[in-house]
Amino acid sequence: MQPLQYYQQQCQNGLIKSDPEQLAALEAFQVVYQDLQRHHKSSGLLRLRRPKPVRGLYIWGGVGIGKTLLMDCFFNGLSFPQKLRIHFHAFMRMVHQALKAHYGKPDPLQIVSKSLAKKYRVICFDEFIVTDIVDAMLLGRLLKSLTDMGVCFVTTSNTEPDELYKNGLQRTSFLPAIALIKKQMQVVHLSSTLDYRLQQIKKAGVFFTPDSAHARDCMEKEFQLLVHGHPLLNEPLIIHGRQVGFIKRTDSIIWFDFNEICHIPRSQLDYLSIAETYQVVFISGVLPLASKGRDVALLLIRLIDVLYDARTPLIFSSACAINEIFKGLSGLPDSARAESRLMEMQSEKYLTAHI
Repeated sequence: MQPLQYYQQQCQNGLIKSDPEQLAALEAFQVVYQDLQRHHKSSGLLRLRRPKPVRGLYIWGGVGIGKTLLMDCFFNGLSFPQKLRIHFHAFMRMVHQALKAHYGKPDPLQIVSKSLAKKYRVICFDEFIVTDIVDAMLLGRLLKSLTDMGVCFVTTSNTEPDELYKNGLQRTSFLPAIALIKKQMQVVHLSSTLDYRLQQIKKAGVFFTPDSAHARDCMEKEFQLLVHGHPLLNEPLIIHGRQVGFIKRTDSIIWFDFNEICHIPRSQLDYLSIAETYQVVFISGVLPLASKGRDVALLLIRLIDVLYDARTPLIFSSACAINEIFKGLSGLPDSARAESRLMEMQSEKYLTAHI
């Protein structure tokens, strides 16, 4: 199914509303899609010779305006299996692990690039952003090597290319990577001002009580709306060397059970890592803390503080109202602040400012 057909189907099913800005950007996706499909049919992806390059796409704009949806339309329609869709940071972690495995060999980056080029005709990045100096120094060589081997890149970002790694250390060394992005990809600005993710969250709500089957069903529906069909990740989640259980997760959204995320040996450092990695956090099964004890209460307070400071939306279910979660606990002055923040994190003002 072509990107435009997929988009129209989503509109007909009532999952989205047609947006002229999205449709304009979708035309650029359609061009890349058709080029890739044509090259796939003509070459059969036999890799007997270096495939002809297909110019990719770099689409950027504000959060929640449909970039992920458009990537869905593009990626799901590609008929060949030699495609990869991955969060940018997850991709760079994969590359660093592969480089480490080839440490000591001549030009390990070329080895890694050849391995990727054999597997993938197109690599799609969600949330392209460069914040790490090691990634910045590596990225130019990596992109050039892969594009020389015929790999096409399609990526979404909140940042226009010229603003990538702005004010970063040794940024002049990163400028060739920006030039390569602009050469190898069409840069498209999605300028829609409608924040669809915000609308979905405001409509569905962020707090559900009591913690019933109905509440879980509401959270499940909201989770599915927000992930836009992105694949679930099933591999263990390791944070600071410890495995952390979860209910569901993608590269950008995660769902925890309260007894798992607010239980020893969790710590504030764990919560900081979660806030840096995930755009939305779900927690189900919050209980009155008088029955759980001081340590659990302190962990919940730290979690709320971290998510609040990081501007991470929290969607959760509780067995009781917010003003009863900390009831019965004494000697926890921070609990009043946590309760106040939980109330604020439900407000339209907070969601509008933080999503």
